Amino acid sequence: MNSTHSRIAKAIPVRDTQMAKNLDFLVKTMPEKKFIVWLANAHMAKYEYDFMKGQTMGGQFVNLNPNISYHIAISSINMPYRTGKRIKRWSNDQENLLNLLPSTEKNYFIDSKQLITDHPDYADKKYDGMFNLEENKTNCFKHFDALVFVGKGEKVKYPEVK
Repeated sequence: MNSTHSRIAKAIPVRDTQMAKNLDFLVKTMPEKKFIVWLANAHMAKYEYDFMKGQTMGGQFVNLNPNISYHIAISSINMPYRTGKRIKRWSNDQENLLNLLPSTEKNYFIDSKQLITDHPDYADKKYDGMFNLEENKTNCFKHFDALVFVGKGEKVKYPEVK
């Protein structure tokens, strides 16, 4: 990425375009196979708004291959770097995704497609969320087919290198 441009904001679109083309190549050369691609949530968002500036591999891939992928966003709620006060404030805010959950202590899976089918008004609702999209309010139900909330996350611990 650093070899494409000295400014990361200009390098990310180049990287995401290449990732989308790479996945497109794999899907088209091995149509009988299924692939799991794990990357940061914002890069796999299905739709690209102006604020994303070409930075979503997911949006580009969906344009090349409509209706063949399933996008899942994952986020931990309780993390060492998030205060309980902040989480409580978010869960009480009707404009935050955490407000939709019965608890911030448990794990949840939200099937976005089913939610919109059962409650069409969610198709246009925008929320503050935890899925690393640059703009605070967006419609995560359109960006991802499913949202996974992990009640208690933990910080990654890397082994010491000797």
